[in-house]
Amino acid sequence: MTIPDYISDFLLRDSELKGFFENLLSNIEDDALAERLDDFLGMLSVMLDEAPVGIIAVSPIDKVILINRATEQLLDYSRRGDYEMTWSKMRQRKDMRSHDGHPLTEDLDPIYVAMWERRRNTANVLVKSHESGTGEWISMTAFPILGSSGLVIASVAILQDISDYMNMQDLLCEQAIYDSLTGLANRSVFTGSLSMAIARSKRNGTGGAVLVIDLDRFKAINDVFGFIAGDELLAKVGRRLVAEVRDTDTVARIGDDEFAVLLSDIAGPNILPIVGEISRRICTSVGVVYRIMGHEAAVTASIGISLYPQDGMDGKTLFSNAAEAMYHVKTSGRNNFLFYHDLVKLAKKPE
Repeated sequence: MTIPDYISDFLLRDSELKGFFENLLSNIEDDALAERLDDFLGMLSVMLDEAPVGIIAVSPIDKVILINRATEQLLDYSRRGDYEMTWSKMRQRKDMRSHDGHPLTEDLDPIYVAMWERRRNTANVLVKSHESGTGEWISMTAFPILGSSGLVIASVAILQDISDYMNMQDLLCEQAIYDSLTGLANRSVFTGSLSMAIARSKRNGTGGAVLVIDLDRFKAINDVFGFIAGDELLAKVGRRLVAEVRDTDTVARIGDDEFAVLLSDIAGPNILPIVGEISRRICTSVGVVYRIMGHEAAVTASIGISLYPQDGMDGKTLFSNAAEAMYHVKTSGRNNFLFYHDLVKLAKKPE
């Protein structure tokens, strides 16, 4: 009796195992019993092949001995007739990567971990397509199968497409870090970056600056051209700010029309001229007329600046001092910048 193709192509991929079952069925004298065993193999094959998750079994010599239809689709592989396929070869067909973006090495591959360490193992794996360059995230959970002798006879893995979940996680993470309108860092990221910059300053003896930037007469843009135009202008302001600072600096949107810039790791003697020049460039760049929805629009920037370590060595103090200097610029003419220490000097002048 010959095992039907729809069973052997899936369930009995090992030629020796296939031969064993064929020989077993051929030597069963009870035709009814042989038919029941054949039906059982067929039922098991259909049940596993119709499973909504991928199922694959790998032998201790690395041979793929079971693979269902869902696995074929997930790994973009046709199992029919390819009885010599190994898991190593299948891995080579795909650029499999772990969650951190690095190639999935054998010591991190759940199938091998389950086999070698005789324990259940789970990993999220990015399976990339060489043709499109895109990929799908697959949750792979593998566990060892022990034979009657107590030795591992196979490592079985359950594969499930989790691309939608992973993409949603990435989106939520991005929304938690970046401002959705401008693509800039948000207030929480800016605060964290400032804390790390202050810590480096203490270790290295360098300095830095916090710039709080408020757009002048931005409300008029919304009133005249509408909120869509206002949003477009904010995005363009963000790009201009990024263009005026170093790649190592941080630009954030911290309010409706309020931005912040962190200039870090500046050598002490040069800090005033460097920060002053950058602030001057920002005022000039932000003040250039914008083309918004077919109209010309203009805003300017009021900037308050606090320096560390001079004006404080914690984020809250530095941010508060820079904001205070910015408000003074707003009330005394706009379109300018002011250092907090100069504001302190002004406050100390006798009337």
